[in-house]
Amino acid sequence: MERPGQSDPTGRATPLVSVVIATHNRPAALRQALYSVLRQTLQDFEILVIGDACAPDTAAAIAGFADARIAYVDLPVNFGEQSGPNNIGLARARGRFVALLNHDDLWFPDHLAATTGWMDATSADIVIARGAIIEPRSDQGDLPRNLIFGVGRNGFYDPVITAGYGSAQVVRRSSLPWLGPWRPAVQCFCESSQDWLFRAWRKGAVIATMPHLTVLSLFSGTRRGSYVEDTAAEQQDLVEAMRAPDVLRVRILAEAILPSPLKKSTYLKRRFLAACGVHPRAREFRRKYGPGAFVDKLRVIRGLPPLPEREPGVQEMLARYQRAVDLGAQEKG
Repeated sequence: MERPGQSDPTGRATPLVSVVIATHNRPAALRQALYSVLRQTLQDFEILVIGDACAPDTAAAIAGFADARIAYVDLPVNFGEQSGPNNIGLARARGRFVALLNHDDLWFPDHLAATTGWMDATSADIVIARGAIIEPRSDQGDLPRNLIFGVGRNGFYDPVITAGYGSAQVVRRSSLPWLGPWRPAVQCFCESSQDWLFRAWRKGAVIATMPHLTVLSLFSGTRRGSYVEDTAAEQQDLVEAMRAPDVLRVRILAEAILPSPLKKSTYLKRRFLAACGVHPRAREFRRKYGPGAFVDKLRVIRGLPPLPEREPGVQEMLARYQRAVDLGAQEKG
């Protein structure tokens, strides 16, 4: 087993943690996510930024940090959602632990130190940190109510009540071969991140929940046009507030709500279905959407075109490359 300080076959020292960030054309938000990683109290990490066919300004934003720990891989074709880029990051990770971070989310400075310590303390394959979904302020100026996620049962993942979004997940790299990759969104009824956790639980993974708030999620799917205008004012304010982390935690928790408790009969029914292989969250989504339809809805809200065709014909590929040629000619002109 690799240990921090050892070298891999390329001669590079192996980091304790590999941080994987999937991104697509939001360099301002990505910059703040990177700040939240680079300011961690635990500094033994590498950062793998996986671009989903990004414009050149993403590479420029990363280069501006001039930090050798950040590696950037840009896909030549847009996958359209984070499962593909995340799987590439998981495959390329070298650390003992792998932590995921969405490009519009943020970590408190002690996230990596706390989650890796919690993983060793619980002997878990996966740790889910406590997080808060930061809702956008309404046009009427009403105070947002931040939804708390990552809540378990007796300290461990419960498929009925636990939501563990990607930015809260840290996995032991030695467990990845048998846990398997994320499934593409077109194959999932719910979010790919929740589908992966449920399948890991079904395989017998030990998934611990950490009762310490270290993740802030600013869902682009609740911010209309978030991919049209590249702004990150919310993230920037929160990164600055993290200079006094516990003060910010008090503020976030004072405006927080927990998911509504379930009736015992409802819980037992859903737990039975989970044991039979029916994901309660997927069952809920199935009533509203077909496979992949939830991502289609989010792309409309974000201001993105429909998911790209997985198997384009020759004419579609020709049109794609011609657009790239025309764009390159315009930039040179």
